[in-house]
Amino acid sequence: MLIYFLLALLPTLAAFASGSIAIYVWQQRSVTGAKAFFGCIVCIFIWCFFAVLEYLSHDEITRIIFGKLQYLGIPFFSVFWLIFTLQYTHNDSKLNFLTTRLLMIVPLLSMILAFTDPWHGLIWAAVSMDRTPVPQLIIKHGWWFSYVMMPYIYLLLLGGVFVLLYAYFASSQIYRQQIIILLTATIIPFFFSILYVLAGVHLYGLDLTPIGFSISSLIIMVGLFRGRLFEVSPISYRTVFLNTTEAVIFLDTRNHIVDLNPSAYQESLQSNILGKPFSTAFPAYQHLLSQPLTSEVTEILKLFHPQRSIVKEVKIRTLRSPGNRPVGSVIIIRDVTIERRRQARLQHFAYMDDLTGLCNRRQLEIVGELALSSSGPEAWPLALLYVDLNDFKPINDTYGHQIGDTVLIHVAKCLKTCVRQGDLVARIGGDEFVALLFRANQEAADITRQRLSQRLCQTLEVDHHTLQITASIGVACHPQDGSDLQTLLNCADQAMYQDKESYRARKLARPFLSDKH
Repeated sequence: MLIYFLLALLPTLAAFASGSIAIYVWQQRSVTGAKAFFGCIVCIFIWCFFAVLEYLSHDEITRIIFGKLQYLGIPFFSVFWLIFTLQYTHNDSKLNFLTTRLLMIVPLLSMILAFTDPWHGLIWAAVSMDRTPVPQLIIKHGWWFSYVMMPYIYLLLLGGVFVLLYAYFASSQIYRQQIIILLTATIIPFFFSILYVLAGVHLYGLDLTPIGFSISSLIIMVGLFRGRLFEVSPISYRTVFLNTTEAVIFLDTRNHIVDLNPSAYQESLQSNILGKPFSTAFPAYQHLLSQPLTSEVTEILKLFHPQRSIVKEVKIRTLRSPGNRPVGSVIIIRDVTIERRRQARLQHFAYMDDLTGLCNRRQLEIVGELALSSSGPEAWPLALLYVDLNDFKPINDTYGHQIGDTVLIHVAKCLKTCVRQGDLVARIGGDEFVALLFRANQEAADITRQRLSQRLCQTLEVDHHTLQITASIGVACHPQDGSDLQTLLNCADQAMYQDKESYRARKLARPFLSDKH
């Protein structure tokens, strides 16, 4: 009798372990596939729990009742197992409400047939009680059990095994450890079940499958705490490859397409391009493979479409085997149109004045210093005009900032029309502007200054207001007034203040001259 109770301990251990695992997995149910695995473990718990009660019962009727109650879990665990493997490896694209219900048809029928078995014998064709050497049920399985239910269970289990094997070769190292644990935990009870069902091997009437589950439960517990099972779920390289928005194309050594993702198909706008030369499927990029690859090449291409231009970043990298032998190449095409537009917009904000559209001080300093640093003793001359509006504050105070902004925009337009194409005009302050004249001497600068003064003297009509705009302008020239930009700015600023003092003197003298006349 001692061996009788020792054998009962094995499914008891499996029931305890599976129940503990179910509680833990339910706490981690937010992880992909955890809910399906929870269903699988609960089915195993039901199976093992009633297997213990069946084995410890001494009368035939009680044993039959507990034996039939095991069918609350036996037919269903393989369905949950397959669903789990598909979800866990992110291969569940076709797994929806309908397919899940279809998978449940055979298990539901098996459970119903198990509880109605005395009327048809499709699950247990015959059952009797044998008490030597220990009490045990002698079961002859029926047609449904042998040719429908068990083959269906084995088919789903094998399907899950193949899904995990496929994921093993497409996952990183930590996830491979998890997959090995799951595969081992599946194969052991699968092997014991085959021994029991096909070969009729048992231990004093005890099904070997719960014994296998006890071993599997211990393996899964190791996976929970050492392999971080259900703390993180694997995302295979294939899943990333299929879902990335970048077009990824793999080529062989002849530059023929051996694989590509959905984004690459959209890039090509052709079908059935697998196996074709890259130049045929992607003619816009064929010139990129005209030269032999060394390691990696990155190209920026501008493609013109009827409605807009598109900027593409293309990376080409050589693929090598573990023995460092070239086996092909990978091409990654990324649309960087929006990214480039953002960069251009940021650059515009960084170097341009938002109100007038002129360059700002930073752009003036960069261009000016670059022009001056590249000039030698006999380099071409450069002139700088420093422009400051006269009486601009009263315009803002009297008419408001909106009209003041209109005045600044008007002055900017005047400046741009008075300089040559290629000269630089910048707004460096509220009402301060600078014009940088390249290849211009003192005479050319004075002519530009006079032209600007005359242009600004014209009256400006804004919202039924007539405004008279004037400006004080200082001039500095390179090399006589300075060899760097800051010196030229200071010199032109001083000249501008002298001009402003003259303007103020003339303004004060006007009332006196009017009274004298």
